[in-house]
Amino acid sequence: MNPLRFILFVSTETTHLPMFDLVAQTFIQMGPYLISFGVLVFFFAKFLYKPVKDILRTRAETIEADIKDAAENKASAEELKTLYDQKLRDIEIERNAILDDARKEATVRLNQILGEAKTEAQITRERAKRDIATEQERVKTEIYQAIVDISTDMAAKLVSASIDQQTQDKLFAEAMDELEATAFRPY
Repeated sequence: MNPLRFILFVSTETTHLPMFDLVAQTFIQMGPYLISFGVLVFFFAKFLYKPVKDILRTRAETIEADIKDAAENKASAEELKTLYDQKLRDIEIERNAILDDARKEATVRLNQILGEAKTEAQITRERAKRDIATEQERVKTEIYQAIVDISTDMAAKLVSASIDQQTQDKLFAEAMDELEATAFRPY
């Protein structure tokens, strides 16, 4: 036989296996597994499903409560922030008002001090004018007295010595020099 034909012959042969005969045997082997699976499902449903469901429900309620509290806290925080911002604006307005009042008071006080200074300066000027006038009067009086004294001395000299014209002119010039030196002497 040809080797190629043998391969083709072998490959065309099919083995016939009954498929449905194995199904019963498979169900028999799977029976204990199905029973244990059913017991586990019953056990889980009876003892684990409700507690887990309760835990999840409690957790969901806690989360909802936390979300609600967070929303309330956020609203409260926004309200407090608004209040805080308003208080900051009020403080700023009050600060500006206080600064304006302080500036006004400082201006009033400055004007008052300037007025007092002007008044004192005026009083000092007037006092200085009075002192100058008094000093001028005193100097005039002293000069007048010096003139009178010099004139008296000169007259006494003229009278006491009958002198000639040259001597009289000389005495008169001396008296005038002495008068000028006394009258214009700085004090």
